[in-house]
Amino acid sequence: MTIHLHAVRLALAAVLLAVGALPSQAAASPAPEVRALNRALKLLPSLEGVPVRMLDPDLVVEPEAVRGLDAFVVRGTDGKLRRVIYLNVRSAVVENAVQGRSMDIAILAAVVLHEVEHLRGADERHAILAEREFFRGLILAGEVPADEALAYMRRLEEHSRRESA
Repeated sequence: MTIHLHAVRLALAAVLLAVGALPSQAAASPAPEVRALNRALKLLPSLEGVPVRMLDPDLVVEPEAVRGLDAFVVRGTDGKLRRVIYLNVRSAVVENAVQGRSMDIAILAAVVLHEVEHLRGADERHAILAEREFFRGLILAGEVPADEALAYMRRLEEHSRRESA
């Protein structure tokens, strides 16, 4: 999802300092959310140098704008997307991935991939198609249970239809 937050620079900078930056910059014993993200990122091809940052929606200027999102990218005041993906550390996707199940880690990876697709210029429909293709690959590689992955792909399809309507 793409959002435009006014006066977000200082708020995000403060949040990122409080919550942490890139997983590679984490301490020797990273937080469970960072460990889950690291596992998810290993499932993805290169992110083309795009950092993934976790933030707590309660620490931003407009928490309601972030609270309902799993992840998002931000459009700057110049209208261009910033090449950073933000993950809501309190989203169900992240909280589920922390539990460590392979399917939940894969969903977290798919959410990151979805945002990468937006940064590449994809609309919502095409970002969802990329998620579906990603899951097809995971099924073929035996990385996730096929029945759970197919159920997730059906939910993606339903979401895509709603977005198109």
